[in-house]
Amino acid sequence: MLRNMGLGIAAATAAVAASSASAGFSADYLGYGNFETHGVGFSTALSWDSSASVTMFNLKLAEHKWNLGGTTVYTWCAQLYQGVTSGYVYSFETVALEMAPQTPPAPGPMGAAKAALLRDAMSRFLAADGRVSSTVGSSPASSAAFCALAWEIIHENLATQDVDVARARLSLQSGAFRAALSGEAAVIYNSMVSALGQGGYQSAQAEGWNSPTAQDQFRLVPSPGALALLGLAGLAARRRR
Repeated sequence: MLRNMGLGIAAATAAVAASSASAGFSADYLGYGNFETHGVGFSTALSWDSSASVTMFNLKLAEHKWNLGGTTVYTWCAQLYQGVTSGYVYSFETVALEMAPQTPPAPGPMGAAKAALLRDAMSRFLAADGRVSSTVGSSPASSAAFCALAWEIIHENLATQDVDVARARLSLQSGAFRAALSGEAAVIYNSMVSALGQGGYQSAQAEGWNSPTAQDQFRLVPSPGALALLGLAGLAARRRR
């Protein structure tokens, strides 16, 4: 676990920042993939255990679809206070997951502890193409649940460098970030939170997409072997058609 590493969490984050060279690129935003709409609120000043009221808005909890150099890739929002518009081309910098999202606006880089939780969630619940695995539940509900989990991890003021403590402080009913999930999405979310860290924290190769003017993103980076399998799956689908 990260709490047992020789470097402290803050030092580890600084090392990541110093060693990760960002690369600029442009991507064409194609719009939402699978999503559901639920109530979401975020108040930056609240502590993780605050029960103070938060203004809620109905937002799409969604996967995001992009054309990146002729390839369709899927990402997840890392920043509630900015947005992206379908049909627009955006410029991003590729950064280590620990350095996403950038600030301003809030919440700023997630750091090593939150990134450890998020990598664990990505490893457990995302398929090689970066979308929620079909084994988790129906596509819209499972996408909404994973998005809510990612937002809770990234936006909550967890105020700890201990990954286990951070995991225990995740709650959609209190703190800086809130979400009013319902139906299948709520069931899947609770299952996802319960699974975090079970049997040890898992890791996934991931990256952040940071932009000073657009909503920052993060995504799973598939291994070359996984990419080859996706290519074969696409070829088989085309042959069936």
